[in-house]
Amino acid sequence: MNIVDLQVILVAGGSGTRLTPLTNKAVKPMIKVAGKPILEHILKMFKRFGFKQFIISVCFKKEQIINYFGSGRKFGMEIKYIEEDPDHPLGTAGGLCQASKLVNKTFIVAYADILRELDILDMLRTHQQRKAFATINVYQNFGKNPKSSIKMGRQYRIVEFIERPDPNKLKEPVWSNASFYFFEPDIFEFIEQGKLQDFGKDIFPKLIKAKKPIYAYSSSGYFLDISNMEKLNQAHQDIKMLKFKTYDYH
Repeated sequence: MNIVDLQVILVAGGSGTRLTPLTNKAVKPMIKVAGKPILEHILKMFKRFGFKQFIISVCFKKEQIINYFGSGRKFGMEIKYIEEDPDHPLGTAGGLCQASKLVNKTFIVAYADILRELDILDMLRTHQQRKAFATINVYQNFGKNPKSSIKMGRQYRIVEFIERPDPNKLKEPVWSNASFYFFEPDIFEFIEQGKLQDFGKDIFPKLIKAKKPIYAYSSSGYFLDISNMEKLNQAHQDIKMLKFKTYDYH
């Protein structure tokens, strides 16, 4: 598979209420870290691996993202957009149904508010070798209140996905969702048009119940979900201390 032809869908529709007052004016993916929007850092990370085709799912203050990135030409990329109604947001999965008309092969879904270091090409090879329907990037979570708990069987096949698990019933360490996925295009058969749905809460349990081959790909590199002001400040500091390397292209 030619990497240049493989499409990346970036979910960039969140309102970012926990980053108020910054998000009173700027949509969350457009908040700057080290002088550039979070989303620009993410796009350039993908470009480093050779990816050039992107679909950005926008919702709240969508014109800020569309006006800044445009067609993607000035960044050496091709960018298309799918637009969600901000009065009726459909969640991390529900808003992607429009993309079903734009993809016909293996594709990536990632989020526009997470900085990470990940060997994307190795994850793709693993997805292909396993003939997976879906591959989820996972990491060992030592936090007291993990957002997700993933259990695996042989060869990292996922047998259980629990969103918002009861922390009192978990044993450390927990394998958690790193919000980076490879999917086959038939995934859209499991996402209902016009309905509020999330991958963790709704889609992954549905795939497991249907006995689809879903696998985990583990990683331990840099990972920061910029979900609040504390994490935003950490992102600034990590870049300053070279804990996270940014990639610039001219």
